[in-house]
Amino acid sequence: MKKLIFILFSIILLGCNKNSIENPGEFAPTDVFVKIKGYYTIDKVFDFINTFDHDVENIHSQVYTSNLPSDSLQYVLDYLNDKPYTNDGNAWFVNGYLHHQTNVITIFPRLFNIKKREYQNDWLESMEILELNEQTEGETSGCIIYFHVPAGEEIEWKNRFEQYEFVEWVELNNYTDIEPN
Repeated sequence: MKKLIFILFSIILLGCNKNSIENPGEFAPTDVFVKIKGYYTIDKVFDFINTFDHDVENIHSQVYTSNLPSDSLQYVLDYLNDKPYTNDGNAWFVNGYLHHQTNVITIFPRLFNIKKREYQNDWLESMEILELNEQTEGETSGCIIYFHVPAGEEIEWKNRFEQYEFVEWVELNNYTDIEPN
């Protein structure tokens, strides 16, 4: 019986396509997505992205709550959407809602062109003005950084980013075939 299990296990291992692990297939040139763990706050994220010469298309998937009164939701949204780095002027704007049980303002920003230190400083100041608290615990904590690395170096940078202890995962912008039924 042990021999049969060993043979089956060997077949499974040998059947794995090693090339699929080493070669992720086709992906968009320069695009690398880095998911940062929730405990690593936005000020540290800014320090992290500033250590590289890579363009950052945006930082997204963050969740913030505000200590302002619940009737301030629209004020918070208007204040943030007035910034040149919190929306693309077309489709992506800061959005949010009042939590149905707590009536706490909850917002979901996407930060564009955030490699500019003036934008980073302004975001940190806006957090103070709007009494924003970054969600640092739970399944939805953390953020995703959309980096542009040099073309042809995507896999190298993916591997480098994975070495940081505060990085949860790293993905390339893979192309996928869709087969309709």
